[in-house]
Amino acid sequence: MTAAGKTTDQGVPGRVAVGTVTRFGLVRQEPLARRRSATLGAWGCAVLAVAEVALSPVVGGVPLLAKAVLVIAVVTAVTFAVHRWVPKPGNVDVHPFWVKEVTGVEHPCRVRGSLPRGLPAEGTGVQVYGQAEKSGSVLVRELITDDGQVYRARLPLPHRIARAVELLDIALWAGAVLTVAWLLVSSP
Repeated sequence: MTAAGKTTDQGVPGRVAVGTVTRFGLVRQEPLARRRSATLGAWGCAVLAVAEVALSPVVGGVPLLAKAVLVIAVVTAVTFAVHRWVPKPGNVDVHPFWVKEVTGVEHPCRVRGSLPRGLPAEGTGVQVYGQAEKSGSVLVRELITDDGQVYRARLPLPHRIARAVELLDIALWAGAVLTVAWLLVSSP
């Protein structure tokens, strides 16, 4: 288990490390990975909707098939239209720094995006909230300094829009699944 993984038992949900900022690394650019769960959710709903469309002629004949195909066509058109107008996010800045606990354990931390106030100064006492990654580094969501200042990581606007569109995809396809299911259930 990594050093970052061992610190999650401190009794505070989400807190990964408590210590002092010891050093900073060079800011680098990384592509923002798509969320696998959002992609799987959208595809799962789409596959379920298509399965319901395939079932609709058996349950309600050609009129129900036409309604189900219309629902799927509208959702597909809206999804493509939204994706066409969404800004394509590029790389995002990653700010690496290290936090040393009182026990001497040093945690590599990374802020993806930016902190509106900038990073705290070297030697500042901080509480790090975020997620320990498999690599052993901590992906920082929030920093709280000893004097109570809160630093929250913020992605650039195109990245936030792209993430919102991923959730919109799931909502659209889930709506299509529910609409076609309602058509199947309420057919005479």
